[in-house]
Amino acid sequence: MKNILPAGLLKWLLLSLPCLAVIQLSSQSIDRQQLRDYFWESIQRKSALDSFISKLEKIVVKSPAQECYYGICYGLRTHYVDGLWSKIKLVKEAKGLLDHSIERDPTDPELRFIRLTLEHYLPTFLGMSKDIKKDLAVILARPNLIADSPPLRKKALEFLLDTNRCNLEQTKILQLQLAVLNKTQHMELAIVNVK
Repeated sequence: MKNILPAGLLKWLLLSLPCLAVIQLSSQSIDRQQLRDYFWESIQRKSALDSFISKLEKIVVKSPAQECYYGICYGLRTHYVDGLWSKIKLVKEAKGLLDHSIERDPTDPELRFIRLTLEHYLPTFLGMSKDIKKDLAVILARPNLIADSPPLRKKALEFLLDTNRCNLEQTKILQLQLAVLNKTQHMELAIVNVK
């Protein structure tokens, strides 16, 4: 039987396998809660932002959530660069990553919330704030936005109310969700205080 691959190529492939394994092992996985925690730190310090971006860059194949947080990090970088064109370039990169992550997982309200947050703060003349209504509809259709983290959920609901982007019906839904969350938190505090 004739050898299909030249000997040099076969040798290269065999020698590359250990390197590929090392690369795969070094690409760490970051779960959803870690993404949130790293992001929260990134908002507060540039060094934390740089560290978070570095961690995300090591992930070879990013999940939609990882890609979304990677995208919003580009948006945060605008605070640390000078020049309008540099900022616009970063915003375009951020928007592209956010859009792609949502294409991959269109029903995830957390990804929609992150994109809505970016678009809310963008000047309208850039023409990049076209998805706010769609994102808001997905967020409101899935009332368990960040349900596994009540303090973060509370901040998200308060932000959505503060944006004044909701109609009257949407505002009532958000206010009701916030009231239920506040009541639940007060009950949990009461239980802790009794113990």
